[in-house]
Amino acid sequence: MPRWQRAFVIAACALIGGAFAYAACDWGQWPKLTMFPVTGDIAMHDRPGAITLTYLGTVAWGVGGAACGAIAGAGLCAIAPRPWPDRALQLFGAWAITAILLAGSYYTWSLWPW
Repeated sequence: MPRWQRAFVIAACALIGGAFAYAACDWGQWPKLTMFPVTGDIAMHDRPGAITLTYLGTVAWGVGGAACGAIAGAGLCAIAPRPWPDRALQLFGAWAITAILLAGSYYTWSLWPW
């Protein structure tokens, strides 16, 4: 497998995993790092009535998902070390773009006022 194909597959899998984890942690209400800006505390839970910022936890889930996706992509490259057809690479690229668009659409939709 050429080096550029290996890098492309790993990067595409990392984008897919990162976008999935970034959106799924909010949709599934997974526990995440929460910062309390008034007191400066950081915890893994919310306090009722407190002002909270959960963006750091959401980004941490996204980074973890990207790492898992990159590991999965490296595993796929190790299982099939021969050059991949262009159609398979196009499919990975299309899924990566779709994952980013779906995650962005989810957060845009969640900001909608209803």
